[in-house]
Amino acid sequence: GEQTGVELPAESKGLIRSPENWNPDSLASMSIGYEINVTALQSAAAFATIANDGVKVKPHIIKEIQQEGKTVSTTQVEKIQVVSSETARQLRQMMQQVVLKGTGKRAQLNGYTSAGKTGTAWKYDEKLKKINDEKYISSFIGFAPIDNPSVVIAVILDEPQVAMRDG
Repeated sequence: GEQTGVELPAESKGLIRSPENWNPDSLASMSIGYEINVTALQSAAAFATIANDGVKVKPHIIKEIQQEGKTVSTTQVEKIQVVSSETARQLRQMMQQVVLKGTGKRAQLNGYTSAGKTGTAWKYDEKLKKINDEKYISSFIGFAPIDNPSVVIAVILDEPQVAMRDG
């Protein structure tokens, strides 16, 4: 429910309603990704936090600015511990199982361990004024390698036109 602070115009803060505005089934709905809205960058940043032992690092577009081969400006890295390293480790293990035995098997990498989570979200149709189960967004967000993650990748497909629609 808040912007990442990345240097891009008009960044959305997403949508997470406060508990007093929840419906009776909101907790169950939110646990599978409904009733919330996050951007791809917010999702990637959350997975990077898990990969980084629970330390949230503010994302930036520009690492440094150089002029005539000399660095004139460097982005300061902002870090904050948001979950314990033990919680992050347990989440990494769960996400590894998604890749090894669950819906993310196609994200197994030759020579590397990987972890992540698939996602499928049906889209609201303005014309129908309801969710259209023929329109969806498929995603996979993951990281590698498991023991010392160095890369987080988010793949989001808006209305993929393939037989398999899972992330």
